[in-house]
Amino acid sequence: MSKTALGSWQRIRDSLDGYEPEKLIRLLREYLTPQVPPGTRKLTDAQHDAMAKHIQRLLEQNLGPWYTETGVFLGNESIGGYCWCHRFFRQKPTPNMSVEYNIQLMIDALERSREWLFKLDARFEALRRDLPSAPDDTDIRMLALADGLVATLDITIQATACEEAWYGFADRALGWMFDALGLRPGYQAGKLMNKLFAFESWHAPPLEELRDSAEKVAAAVVEDEGRRHTHKR
Repeated sequence: MSKTALGSWQRIRDSLDGYEPEKLIRLLREYLTPQVPPGTRKLTDAQHDAMAKHIQRLLEQNLGPWYTETGVFLGNESIGGYCWCHRFFRQKPTPNMSVEYNIQLMIDALERSREWLFKLDARFEALRRDLPSAPDDTDIRMLALADGLVATLDITIQATACEEAWYGFADRALGWMFDALGLRPGYQAGKLMNKLFAFESWHAPPLEELRDSAEKVAAAVVEDEGRRHTHKR
């Protein structure tokens, strides 16, 4: 499991509402229109690569932590469904050289990434609201956390379709879940997560297996909480 900095999920979540697609569309249009004027039939490899790199920098400079700190970069292999090689003025069999069309493809991909993050946030909020606050409610906390782990992974499985390296997003999502709850899994729980949630590309874990693993991890987290609570007394 990745070490998620405390407070990182709140920063990501807050930035979702600050997204301004109209501003981004304007910036993309201002850059691309002179690069691909009407009548352009094809881009050279050098033109294509230079434009793609410029837009990647533009996105990083103008989008918030929901983009820069989550790995949902435009063109990643798992979330968003956008590929620089086959989408960015390189559609098959005939490239679509319309600037507006290609901008819309990028905006649509970014929206799909944001949708994943919004779904995670809704699940985290429900879990935070329903999770018993008393450490002594171990059974209920364990079951609630297990439900949260399964739901978080299922949301990510649906968003990525388990494509190439999807497990990296699963790992981040689990870290964000604990961060949203203000929890920090101990060494044993983290070790167990690394073992039980070691997923593969193109392969979705069976639901029963996922549930069993989630319950074991949740039990370890609750047990670790109990030890910390005892030591504070």
